[in-house]
Amino acid sequence: MSEKTIWDKIAEFDIRWIYLLTIILIVIPVVHPLGIPIRVSKPVKDFYKTIDELPPGSVVAVSFRGSLGLLDEQEAQFLALWKILFQRDLKVIFYSPTADGEIILDMHLGKKVRPEDYGKKYGIDYVRLGYAPIGEPGEAAFALDIRSIFPTDYKGTPLDEIPMMKNINSWKDIDLLIFQYTACTDVEIVIRQWVVPYNMTVLTMTLGCCGPMTAPYYPKMIKGFLSGSIAGAELEIIGGVPGPGAAMTDAKNLGIFGLIVSLILGNLAYWGRRLSKEGGE
Repeated sequence: MSEKTIWDKIAEFDIRWIYLLTIILIVIPVVHPLGIPIRVSKPVKDFYKTIDELPPGSVVAVSFRGSLGLLDEQEAQFLALWKILFQRDLKVIFYSPTADGEIILDMHLGKKVRPEDYGKKYGIDYVRLGYAPIGEPGEAAFALDIRSIFPTDYKGTPLDEIPMMKNINSWKDIDLLIFQYTACTDVEIVIRQWVVPYNMTVLTMTLGCCGPMTAPYYPKMIKGFLSGSIAGAELEIIGGVPGPGAAMTDAKNLGIFGLIVSLILGNLAYWGRRLSKEGGE
């Protein structure tokens, strides 16, 4: 029996070791997101830039139409945004036109992103107005007079008794509106009720399938937008706040390493054997 060559040994390499390597590489970023650099799209860059360039003390209103059923696609967007907002000297107003929005804010601001960890105080740096099924007419009324829709915050405290809200009454006192939605045509609400009448600076957050509905308004009417889970990962990376989005992209990027190794070994074994036989003839 002829002695096995190095190429024979490579060809007979136990593929299970590559499977094990792949599993380990996938698990690592799931447990601890690494934030491996990825290509960041222009709408996401502009989304981040718009927030980053706000002057200290600017007022940001977040119209949050979150859906628990679609949380897997947008949660990376949400968590990255909360962190980015709380890292800056901004006044943030949250209001929810959907009941799910309030549930998600309870989950996020109470557990996953604690404003207190960023030195923020309720009523001074941020306020939650709560849930109201306002629809488009209510959005228009909110822009004209916040207290016509939300006379109190989500705890029932009158807005006039909240220090941050004393001089915030309408669109005139808001520097940026971040409009989150899951029904694709809802983007028209923010255009009709905020951009056209008041030329409000607007950013939007939505599902991957709704991005094409937003694109025609960018960048003239909407300064930047997030579309789908990949946009959440991009925001995490550009904002330096890796989370669930980065974990997914990291796992994909590292998980393919096992495939690359197997391709390299397979080609080495094939060509090594072939060239060795040709050289021996």
